[in-house]
Amino acid sequence: MTEKINIMISSVIDGLKAERSAIRDCFINIPFVQLIGASPYNDTASPTSSAHATIEMAKTCDLYVLILSERYGTEIRGGMSATEAEFNAAIKADPTKIIVFRRKNDIIIEEKQKQFIEKVSNYYSGYFRSSFEHPNELKELVFNSFTAWLVDRAQLGRKINYLDHFIIAAKQILPLEDIKVYYRVTEELVELEYLIAGTRQIIHFSNIKIANDFWGSINELHLQCQEWARG
Repeated sequence: MTEKINIMISSVIDGLKAERSAIRDCFINIPFVQLIGASPYNDTASPTSSAHATIEMAKTCDLYVLILSERYGTEIRGGMSATEAEFNAAIKADPTKIIVFRRKNDIIIEEKQKQFIEKVSNYYSGYFRSSFEHPNELKELVFNSFTAWLVDRAQLGRKINYLDHFIIAAKQILPLEDIKVYYRVTEELVELEYLIAGTRQIIHFSNIKIANDFWGSINELHLQCQEWARG
């Protein structure tokens, strides 16, 4: 049997049923894609709690699709919504498998949702998000994003973790063409060494920092490389 690509759709359900159905219709005729998550995707029971099951899905899925609206959603533990808990699990497993969409024209946004949206879309540590008005527009945006993601993953392969993705990004942050980069990964940290105009520059990132703030670490590295290049 051919292994399928598991795509998780994460959002509140109330108020977004049409959008979630549109995404289902987007992939229904693609045999190598399997949608997972809450209604209308899951059609089997599971011998575990809903909270545990969906968080495990967020960890192990190949692509995580987050849809943001005006509602924060049901809180499951410590005042956190199920959607935010799923997002946290997904970003810790692989920060590069997440794509984000936000519905336009939501006038009254719940306070906790405002905070979650800020967290997700933070300029340095968050994600670029595409906005949509209607379910059909979302359907097209999701399919185009999936196609772009598929091309990237075909080049990288699937069995790489967040540290591998960090190294790939670090090797691409080269402010000058003649820069060389070397790296070393231990149980505790990633060491990057850049050879710039005959001078060696070294920077370290703890694995914990990369896991907890992947994009923030990438931005910090980018700014440091620019400073080194200026001399």
